[in-house]
Amino acid sequence: MWMNDEFFARVGHDLRGELATMLAGVHYLLRYQKDLGAAPRDMLERVRGAGERLKRLLDEFDNSIWLRADASRPMAIARCDAAELARRAAAHLEGAAAARGVGIAFDGEPEGVATLEGDPELLRVALEYVLGFAVLRSRDRPVRVRVASADAGPVVTIIDEAGPVPPEPLARLLEPFGERAAIPADPVAPRRRERLGLGLAIARGILDAHGGGLTVEPSSERGEGGSSESSATDAATGLRFTCTLGGVEGNAPPELA
Repeated sequence: MWMNDEFFARVGHDLRGELATMLAGVHYLLRYQKDLGAAPRDMLERVRGAGERLKRLLDEFDNSIWLRADASRPMAIARCDAAELARRAAAHLEGAAAARGVGIAFDGEPEGVATLEGDPELLRVALEYVLGFAVLRSRDRPVRVRVASADAGPVVTIIDEAGPVPPEPLARLLEPFGERAAIPADPVAPRRRERLGLGLAIARGILDAHGGGLTVEPSSERGEGGSSESSATDAATGLRFTCTLGGVEGNAPPELA
């Protein structure tokens, strides 16, 4: 188990370093080479876009250690605010949402009400994977985020209006690579991958490690103040993800010398 974690960490670190060097060169040329023609600049922009996508894929690769439960894996425990975590996740996705014409709307409890003990960065990552999946599905459609308190810990609900998912792929959606069947192909580059297909499974692993969980079901909610009239797939307008953040006790692991 330790060797597996070490392998992922070393491979991800080495690949990320080489990618950073290449992207730095691209950014330099785009910013300072004012005499670049239209064709070279267009090619460099395409390389930059591919590099940014590769960075996201490497993040997913690194976080795939959370596909496997391991109670001994250290977490940096601190007091977390669920509403703040959800807004931080949305801020990381601001560019992707704008590019797809997706508006992210928040409602529910204000910051400071739904709190827990957990690893803030890991919980933000989990919410970002779920919200990012909804954004990928929802070109020119809204995504709604709700934050509430519950007995099992704070709950963040993410609802899209991107259409139903058939029962069979819906049942596998939270498994590794299960999400690919529910993400529409890029109309410009159908073979382009924005995610490895592990994000939802990673999110479930992180939330499980915090004593919470992740579920998904069809949603028939639409617009502000909508209500769920039926959970039948053929009546659904989208998906509802319920992220229960749970909570864990403990202290941050000691820093290594």
